[in-house]
Amino acid sequence: MTLDLSAAKRLALEYLAEQQAQPGGVPCAIVDSRVVEDNEGWYFAYQSVEFLTTGDINASLVGNWPVFVSRDGLRVGPRRPDKLR
Repeated sequence: MTLDLSAAKRLALEYLAEQQAQPGGVPCAIVDSRVVEDNEGWYFAYQSVEFLTTGDINASLVGNWPVFVSRDGLRVGPRRPDKLR
């Protein structure tokens, strides 16, 4: 099975929802303009909802790696794109 962008985004959103449900979790949203695709899958950059809506730098997430979703959907989690490694 090969995913398309919308299916991959759903998996990334599910992953973020799981992380947000953890103690200390922060509501986040994917930044669509920053999604990167390569041969292996997609990298979904995300940021706190509060920062995206208010611009308050104190509410921003810093140092977070994007959520990677492989084309087969078997790998979902934080990963830095190869071109940045």
